[in-house]
Amino acid sequence: MESDADRLALSVDCATDVARLSPRDRAKLARWLAPTVVPVGMPPAARRRRRITLLAASGAAVALVPWIAVLSATLPNNYTAHQWRVVWVGFDIALICALVTTAWTGWRTRQVVTGALVVTATLLLCDAWFDITMSWGTNEQLASFITAALGEIPLAAFLFAVAGRLLKALTHHVWRLEGRQDPIPPLHKVPILMTSVQSR
Repeated sequence: MESDADRLALSVDCATDVARLSPRDRAKLARWLAPTVVPVGMPPAARRRRRITLLAASGAAVALVPWIAVLSATLPNNYTAHQWRVVWVGFDIALICALVTTAWTGWRTRQVVTGALVVTATLLLCDAWFDITMSWGTNEQLASFITAALGEIPLAAFLFAVAGRLLKALTHHVWRLEGRQDPIPPLHKVPILMTSVQSR
């Protein structure tokens, strides 16, 4: 038998009735509806893809540890690279594409801008790293430090911060749609949205 605490103050037959509900009753209704519209757990195919992805990422991380040790012991300090121009022109083209994608998806207010922000910020940090390390001990070293300190690193930090704010905003939106009243946890503790109902 349901108690009065488990009932809404008003009956709901249409959108107008929902608008008349108190914030507490709207949150309660959202909690009741969330399990019916959000998948509970992952489908078997999605679970397999997740397992394969996690195994591949974990295996690659483990394999890189001895590989780094081998490289640190065997790589020469100096090396004449072939296709040097192609390497840097290609990298800068990739960086331009990432920046354009970030700008376009941002202006168009597309959700995919979050991924574009992270990719662009990562490429900027890579650019700063290679500029500094490869100019070490040359007359270009100071310029590389200045460019990284005043341009690439601050811009990357800004893009990462924007991506984090967008993720928090999305999480807050879904949190409230599901009728949750508890405070939103830090992003690194928020479950994947499609499994959030199961993990309550």
